[in-house]
Amino acid sequence: MRRPDGNLSLRGGHAMKVADALAEFVAMAGPGRTLDAVIGPALADCFGCILAGAQTEVAGRAQTALGPLAAGEAPLYGTAATLSAPHAALVNAVAGHALELDDWEEPGNTHPSVVLLPALLAAAQQHRVSGRRLLAAYAVGTEVIMRLGEAITLDHYSRGFHATATLGAVGAAAAVARLTGLDPGQAGHAMAIVASQAIGYTAQFGSNAKPLQAGFAARAGVEAAAFAAAGATGQAGALDGPRGFAGLLGQHSEDRLAALIPRLGQPWALAEYGLVLKPWPSCGYTHRLMTAALTLRDQLGGDTGQIRAIHTTQPDFHHAILPFNRPVTRDEALFSVPACVAQVLVSGTLTVTDCETGFWTAPEAARLIACTTVTARPARNPALNHDPGQPDVLALTLADGSKLTATCSYPLGAPQNPMGEAQLAAKFRAATGRDGAQFTRLLGWTDAPDIADFFAAAARHGQQP
Repeated sequence: MRRPDGNLSLRGGHAMKVADALAEFVAMAGPGRTLDAVIGPALADCFGCILAGAQTEVAGRAQTALGPLAAGEAPLYGTAATLSAPHAALVNAVAGHALELDDWEEPGNTHPSVVLLPALLAAAQQHRVSGRRLLAAYAVGTEVIMRLGEAITLDHYSRGFHATATLGAVGAAAAVARLTGLDPGQAGHAMAIVASQAIGYTAQFGSNAKPLQAGFAARAGVEAAAFAAAGATGQAGALDGPRGFAGLLGQHSEDRLAALIPRLGQPWALAEYGLVLKPWPSCGYTHRLMTAALTLRDQLGGDTGQIRAIHTTQPDFHHAILPFNRPVTRDEALFSVPACVAQVLVSGTLTVTDCETGFWTAPEAARLIACTTVTARPARNPALNHDPGQPDVLALTLADGSKLTATCSYPLGAPQNPMGEAQLAAKFRAATGRDGAQFTRLLGWTDAPDIADFFAAAARHGQQP
């Protein structure tokens, strides 16, 4: 149980097991209003990503595939279609992740909101849920993702596991368990059950399977909480044991897992790390170099005709996710350092419209891509996702032989380099084609008495929520 100081107690003279501590935290902890400034804009931004991605090819393929199999009343936002709650969670998550515009967090290296929000909104179709209740559920879900991510370290991602699909599934089960009022025992079983489905691979990046993996995590979280509510059980060791999730998908460490317990909510991981809200629809690991490109574009006055060679340097585990130096498809271009850097140098931004029109094939962008060299350096500190002591480096060689160089430790949109409300509203407008004022109205979700009604109204074009 939790002591008056907020920390977890000991049971029977022995340290509480990690799975038990997580379960108790999920069922009982709450952030009050301490995280409103982080969670409020993040979920409004994520909902905009879902609306923007609803008409993408991969979202349409998911809807077509599941339509005959999963009838139900849960909405697919941005469309007139509905599906069963778990499958609506899947398709909405696919839509939200399809354009690579959704937020991410550093310790677990996941895109948390695009898994948690669709799962929670699907579950809210069967329970009258307020914005405050959804906020608390989201907070405990992200806490599980981020603290478990700390415990299994970035080695998990480096091994090739898509953390959004793995840690995200566990967080989704935790969040839905909290939203639907499961007790600690049931919450523990939900997380143990979902461990059997929490899988995904970075080898799928650059294909439809990447956003589908986010969808699988959202669906699995909804289903696992429902199984637990119905009395289904799982083994606690499936989550934290040496032959379970933490042991098989990362370097198992009893000490790191034990250290997780007193850190739950002390402080909240969202307060400690924040979220990275993405300004551009491409892999987050391109964004430090794209931010540096903004600086050099200003120095060039936008005249890219002077550039004869581009050289980029970044940590090796970032570059491993970005293998497409000469992309031929949209999905490849969004995981291509040369393409994304070239686009920002040419135009100063990267938008959904740019992706639809094949920005990587435009003559000047294609020229810059062809003269780009990418270098990967060993990570100085593999425990840090963005190591301020090892910034990304962008160097341009100009026609007169001179060089321009810029470095970036934190990309635009990171807590250390945040976007303001006006920038987020502009992103919403550019991605969805809707009035940016709708984004401002979306920020009111935290105080909505019925969150399902609020977001259903927000999804209807032009109608105030």
